[in-house]
Amino acid sequence: MLNKYRTNIVVDSKLRESIFERKHLTEVVQNATLRLNQPTEQELRDELNYIEKVYSIGDKMYKYAYEVYGSTEYWWVIAWFNNKPTDIHCKVGDVIYVPVPLDRAIVIATREK
Repeated sequence: MLNKYRTNIVVDSKLRESIFERKHLTEVVQNATLRLNQPTEQELRDELNYIEKVYSIGDKMYKYAYEVYGSTEYWWVIAWFNNKPTDIHCKVGDVIYVPVPLDRAIVIATREK
């Protein structure tokens, strides 16, 4: 799901000739780092609401995504909104905000600057 918002980078054998030769490859496709936009104050006030969750032992952002959105593949929206790239950045007792509506949060996160 997240890959549809990323750009692919093709690395050809000219850059890493010896490695490519050893592994019998001609090219490798990598995903560029996805740069998401932070919501503006106006967007937070007018367009997004959120559900509060208190992070506890065993919690994961993908579990929150399933509970609120019905799919685990939107965990990254919660990570983006809380500025916590992975679950390891969350501590027990942290308040995690789950943005709603999902479609508006995705538009804000992936909009062109």
